[in-house]
Amino acid sequence: MPKRHGDDDLYREMLRGVKQMRICAVVSSWVSFPVEIRRMILEEVCQAKHRGWTSCAAVCKEWQFLIETRNFSQLKLQTGCLDEFSRIMLDRRRRKFVRYISLNMELPRYGCDSCNKVEGASSRVSNCHLIGKATYKLFSILGTWRPTDGGLTLDLSAYSPSDSEHFFRNYPCGPDYGDPIRHQQSAPTELWSDRKHGWVSGRRVRAPTAAATMRIFSPILPAIPKVTPMVPVVTGLVIRRQFRRQISPGGLRALWDKLPRLQSLVYEPWSFWRNWERLQQRGTRLDRRVYATFLLSYTLQDFPSHVRTLSIFEDFNQQFQSTLEANSAYRTFLTTDPAAYRQLVQVLASKSCNLERLYISFMVEAQDFFDACQQSYTWPCLQSLTLTSSLLTPDTPKEEIFTLLHNASLAALKMPQLETMALWLGRRGGASAVIYHREKGSRRATLTWRGTWGLKLDRHVIEAWKKVASDTCHLVVEMERVQPALINSHGDAIWHLRLPKGVIHPVSLWQICQEGTMQRFMAIV
Repeated sequence: MPKRHGDDDLYREMLRGVKQMRICAVVSSWVSFPVEIRRMILEEVCQAKHRGWTSCAAVCKEWQFLIETRNFSQLKLQTGCLDEFSRIMLDRRRRKFVRYISLNMELPRYGCDSCNKVEGASSRVSNCHLIGKATYKLFSILGTWRPTDGGLTLDLSAYSPSDSEHFFRNYPCGPDYGDPIRHQQSAPTELWSDRKHGWVSGRRVRAPTAAATMRIFSPILPAIPKVTPMVPVVTGLVIRRQFRRQISPGGLRALWDKLPRLQSLVYEPWSFWRNWERLQQRGTRLDRRVYATFLLSYTLQDFPSHVRTLSIFEDFNQQFQSTLEANSAYRTFLTTDPAAYRQLVQVLASKSCNLERLYISFMVEAQDFFDACQQSYTWPCLQSLTLTSSLLTPDTPKEEIFTLLHNASLAALKMPQLETMALWLGRRGGASAVIYHREKGSRRATLTWRGTWGLKLDRHVIEAWKKVASDTCHLVVEMERVQPALINSHGDAIWHLRLPKGVIHPVSLWQICQEGTMQRFMAIV
């Protein structure tokens, strides 16, 4: 049996033999192997994924079943292949194999005459219609499918190839961004020599302008027709950070309104989306400082009650943030109105009572979340809760951190199904987390401090969390240190703090870690 990374010649020889195999040969030799051995061989073929591996499905029905199960489980689609996708899926038997669909919608290219300008209104309208049309087409196809036990997750993304061809060569985009194997095959960074856009021999010598930065984060409100069919087969919706053209809260609602069986939502907006919405509302009667935040609050108020998992990761880039803060035309839009923020926190706290898993990173403060929880709130089904807190730094007085942990324990007492609660913070060079974990049915629970700096938990904090663990469970307090040199980004912080996997999509985590490493070695010289 060939190894995954073993002798390619042996593997190719096996494939040639398979293609020449006759039915009689299959009966006399292949069937003579035990079922377990046959499955191991087929599993190896599927895992290796050498060129032409899917053609093995034509050998016999046994091979076809296993190979198609793997081949169709995760599909990467682009707008131009939706007709072919529809034709292939006319075979209803194949539909039950599909568990994950990524739709990458390619937007028109743009040249150097506009790469350093904010995207114009006509381009935004055109992009909105393009995304709406592609979404309508996919929903029309999936709307004919019957729901399956395992459900189907839909991952939407839109990009222009030009987004990574000018100022942002170190921030790739497209369907292969997140595939470690294909990403390693890209052009060497030392070939990036384009002084006009700030690159010399793979090093950045000039930062992108604020206008160029805001261009790739321009808002998108998909023009989804009202006649778009309901899609009951979809149970998960993913809007990752790779969707840099920010899908607005209204667009998000337009999507989930068409998904009557939605159970999981992953939403990873960038922190710039709120600033951009304020900028676009200049000259209207709306208070442009608070428009986007209030809009998100109103959208979440109508959040579907049948959703069980909500993951919100508001991503950021410190270099981009500094660029915007240095520009007077954009600096005035970087503040958040306190009233709008409070309303957002209150809505999230209220909606959390119906969830089983909730992960909110950077959008709201953990202390504000607990303060917004009313005395009457209970979380009968909540199993996992993860929040970020800016208090988790070595400069914060210990008493404030202990107050946060005590308030968290009071909320945890109203969460009878709680298995994991994590409060964390991560930036380049520093990371910390307090994680409570108890496996279901276990008589042991842990309260762990893990970070680049040490904190001895107060006795009163420990006693409060012992009440959460209950008298029937033994609470173990642990402390672990992480080397600051390992933290190049908040992605590295998530990895080394060993946070719950629902905090961020795994592809997004890989992207942040890659970008953090690249940014470190491509700093402006």
